[in-house]
Amino acid sequence: MLGQLNHWILIAGTAADALLLLRILQLRLQKTYTFITLAALVTLFFDIVGLWLGLDSRENLYVILYSRFLLLFVFPAAAYDVWEEARPQIEPIRRFAGVRMIGSLAIASLFGLIIAAVTGSEEGRDTLLGTFAIIVWASAATSSLAFLWSVRRLARAQNVALPANTLVWLLYYKLLLAGEVVWCFLLITGEIINATALDSLQLVLNLYEIAVTLWCVWRLRSIASGVPTAPENVSS
Repeated sequence: MLGQLNHWILIAGTAADALLLLRILQLRLQKTYTFITLAALVTLFFDIVGLWLGLDSRENLYVILYSRFLLLFVFPAAAYDVWEEARPQIEPIRRFAGVRMIGSLAIASLFGLIIAAVTGSEEGRDTLLGTFAIIVWASAATSSLAFLWSVRRLARAQNVALPANTLVWLLYYKLLLAGEVVWCFLLITGEIINATALDSLQLVLNLYEIAVTLWCVWRLRSIASGVPTAPENVSS
């Protein structure tokens, strides 16, 4: 029952991702937020591929695993792009934090490859691929989340006023990346969690991601005549 419900929730999640991409295009935000637009497009693409192949098929499992490696580039690029509308004020801070993010990603990926190689040598190629994919996924999510927190903290310290869309994207990606970290934790600990409890947690996370995406769709605003939107009070 929960498995079937999760299936329909995933379809609803695909619709929410489609709405986000359409909202970006409607407001013409792709001109400013190029990497965020690409991230939305990639997410929707893999959602559709998953539904087409069958969510429980072996082919879809491999698509999911290989797509996790893309996140090593997608998450950091989108997180960096969050600040694009506030670029004149935030650029020195963003560059400083960006270098640290790239360094942490490189180190985490190297250690992940070593761990996956040790595990895979004992249990086979699929285990190597799965372990490395999850480690890369977790590294991309945590490094990008830390980058967002770091830039936001430094911006506050310098009293930088952020545009409304920047604050919306900031909160959206903080919540989204936090959910991705939880997903990784569930996959790592999946074998010691009751199957019914795991399905229930997946259901909650899917609903959470849909809610976060729909909130972002609702709060985004157009950029009038290329002028950054005025600062807005959005909790982040």
